[in-house]
Amino acid sequence: MKSTVVKFILLWGYLAASTSVLALTSDREQPIQVNADSMITEEPKGFSHYKGNVIIVQGSLKVIADEVFIYFTDGTLDKLIIKGNPAHLQQLPDDSEDPVFSQANKMEYFVSSDRLFLLEDAQVKQGNNHFSGARIEYDTRNSTVSATSLGEDKGRVRAIITPKQANEPTSSENP
Repeated sequence: MKSTVVKFILLWGYLAASTSVLALTSDREQPIQVNADSMITEEPKGFSHYKGNVIIVQGSLKVIADEVFIYFTDGTLDKLIIKGNPAHLQQLPDDSEDPVFSQANKMEYFVSSDRLFLLEDAQVKQGNNHFSGARIEYDTRNSTVSATSLGEDKGRVRAIITPKQANEPTSSENP
């Protein structure tokens, strides 16, 4: 059980470090709080499963899901799968007062490629800006986001981008 806690802490360290472009830098220094109805871990298989009203909080990072699956390969975090109807992830970026809210029925995070996939009715909102599609991909290493639909029958990618008002300071200006 103790090594499972250590692995979980390593998991969130990886996650917070890889999403540092989107996240408060201080989040990585905060304690991790996990609540779920049940947890199963199979250390020889490198697998942990949190189930039932899963809530994970670390600083401004908050995950709300029905299930969270954590996979390790040779003791190293490999991937994280978050499921819900929908699952929610929110975090406050360093350079903004507006938190980023993400939701999808399934989220997959791959450590080796620093990619987070929001799948099935994916949405990302920050302030008045909103992106949605069947699939949204964050490449946290290169700070890129892409969204796709699943063809005409499954909807389209949608974006609402609100321009900064003339009286709003930019991130390089002091208010």
